[in-house]
Amino acid sequence: MTRQDLSLPRRAGAPATPRPVKRVYRMAGLIMGAVWAWNAGEPVWEHALKFGLLLFVGAPLLHLVQKRRTAGRPQAGPRLSLARAVAAKGVLLAVALLASYLLRSTPHGDLYVAAGLFAAIAGIGPLVHRHLMTG
Repeated sequence: MTRQDLSLPRRAGAPATPRPVKRVYRMAGLIMGAVWAWNAGEPVWEHALKFGLLLFVGAPLLHLVQKRRTAGRPQAGPRLSLARAVAAKGVLLAVALLASYLLRSTPHGDLYVAAGLFAAIAGIGPLVHRHLMTG
């Protein structure tokens, strides 16, 4: 006999990351990886410029649009910390540029970096998401 009204206990070490958050990080990883792969073969400084624009201009603009859409409905709870998000994006950009530089003589090195970006954003993003929040 089993009881359907009792919830199953969660594992002690399992982080509580909702599905929509994971989906957003997967989509962001796919976009960032695709942008890097699309520009394969370009000099490292061009990658830095294009990827930096995408991270530090495109994403905040989307955040601003979302903030304006929900302006009439105040939301309680944690919100994204801009300083923490900028720091995380800076680290991600620096690691991607370093990997691209180190793999410059490898055939299809930029494609490896693009796959690494996708894996890092989609895999590690949901794990560090709670550290990017404030409040």
